[in-house]
Amino acid sequence: MNSERLEFFKNLFFNLLREQAQNDGQALTQETLSDEVDKTIVDRDNLLLLKLQGRQTFYTKKIADAIGRIHNGTFGFCEDCGEEIESARLLARPMTTLCISCKETEERNEGQVPYHKRSHTLGKSFNNENSIALFNNDEVTTKKARILEMERIELTSGSSQDLIN
Repeated sequence: MNSERLEFFKNLFFNLLREQAQNDGQALTQETLSDEVDKTIVDRDNLLLLKLQGRQTFYTKKIADAIGRIHNGTFGFCEDCGEEIESARLLARPMTTLCISCKETEERNEGQVPYHKRSHTLGKSFNNENSIALFNNDEVTTKKARILEMERIELTSGSSQDLIN
């Protein structure tokens, strides 16, 4: 990438940082309110403000990383394949680190990652096949679960041979 384009993006990033600095004036509201509805509204507004501040921090970090890549001489080059990122993509997403084909591949692969349900209380995986799972340290013992299921069925119906195999 030529020095004129790099200077354009550098100025763009510094302008974005200036805009971020001007918008950082919001602070959390800490009022003493007696009405529960007012307290709820203030709490909701504070949570929203915290979320927005987190996003702004993330955005500012991406801008700083892009400026660092300009100084390192790696700005405008794909981190995966090393090819130059097209100008149109850089104008649309100036902080991007991937060319369009590598980004499309990444997004396609994200869709193939299986979704694993987690127990909210223990952080352990569990299966969706209507079997009871016992947790033995970090390992799921499904054989013990089948035995317990057999015992439960025996108590209700009297037959458990189907579950043994």
